Amino acid sequence: MTGMVLYEHHAHMRKYPASTTKTMTGLLCVEKADLDKTVTISKRAAAVGEASLNLYEGQQIKLRHLLAGVLLKSANDASTAVAEAVGGDYASFIAMMNQRAGELGLSETHFVNPHGLHDANHYSSAHDLAYIARAAMAQEQFRSIVGKQHLTIPWPNKPEGRQLDNLNRLLPRWSAVDGVKTGYTTPAGRCLIASATVDGWRLIAVCLKCKDSWSDCEALLRWGFSNYQLVKVVAAGTSPWECRVRAGTARAVSVAATDDLWLPLSRSLELPRPFADLVPVTAPVKQGQELGAVFVDYGGKDYRIPLVAAEAVDRCLWATVEESREQMAVVFVLVALSFGVLVHGATAKVTRARRRRVPQREREAHLCRARVGEWQGGH
Repeated sequence: MTGMVLYEHHAHMRKYPASTTKTMTGLLCVEKADLDKTVTISKRAAAVGEASLNLYEGQQIKLRHLLAGVLLKSANDASTAVAEAVGGDYASFIAMMNQRAGELGLSETHFVNPHGLHDANHYSSAHDLAYIARAAMAQEQFRSIVGKQHLTIPWPNKPEGRQLDNLNRLLPRWSAVDGVKTGYTTPAGRCLIASATVDGWRLIAVCLKCKDSWSDCEALLRWGFSNYQLVKVVAAGTSPWECRVRAGTARAVSVAATDDLWLPLSRSLELPRPFADLVPVTAPVKQGQELGAVFVDYGGKDYRIPLVAAEAVDRCLWATVEESREQMAVVFVLVALSFGVLVHGATAKVTRARRRRVPQREREAHLCRARVGEWQGGH
């Protein structure tokens, strides 16, 4: 999933999420905990009302079976038990929920409980819930539960187990549907996060406070598949571009994209053209060395994939020789400069010495003349 928004209407409006909250509860459960862990049901968990599995205090049950109750039956008691088991305590799990929302870059969400029972300070948006669902559907253990219409779990005094029926009515209506979570309270209205996959491409739709969330989500998903197609715009390991190489055994080196770039493109528009940003490089070039990037501008967003050298390029012999000559020339110039400095210094020293000797001789000659004069005057 690319994370691109194909259509939105009031997607950032604050809404009460009801039991779609449990998408985050399930995400944290599969990310943070061992699903084979045995959980002992607390008094608090057993006391939570509304939709429930009718868990009782002291009951022991594996975490994965609690998670099935959360995601299929929307059980509030199971959600509370999961929160206590994964977070260590109830309050810590709520903090984890809000922290994870922040890690996903979501600023329109605030959780105060793990189940979605109404609270004025418990809210989200269609935008944020879509990205929470995207992260959750990336987890195989999460997908394996929400994609099932029925799941049987072990249950006390029931050798045949207890069958949990998925509340998601879209699953039997359309074979492409593979998740994710229902929700309802009187203040929140009917809520639904729905996922469908066609030819390996998954779309997620979110409808909050709708009269008919089933039909609305299905219509959105079918519209998306009808009007958009998933296209590989850039293929990993290939590209049509080359990067110029200076002083190499080759004048250019082929470059390759490091990753595929898939984009959902409107069937009515032309494919976007990728363009490369490559700066000439000086040999040697290592295979896999990043030399630039390929960019695709689509839907008001720039997508970037690094471009690396497809093979190595050695430095050519003449360049190495020329480089050696240049280095020798630099050394020669430095030696010549050093010699010149020494010669200049020695010359200056001799000159100063000569200048000092000349005045000394003149003084000695003057004294001699003075003495001769005195002698001559005395006789």
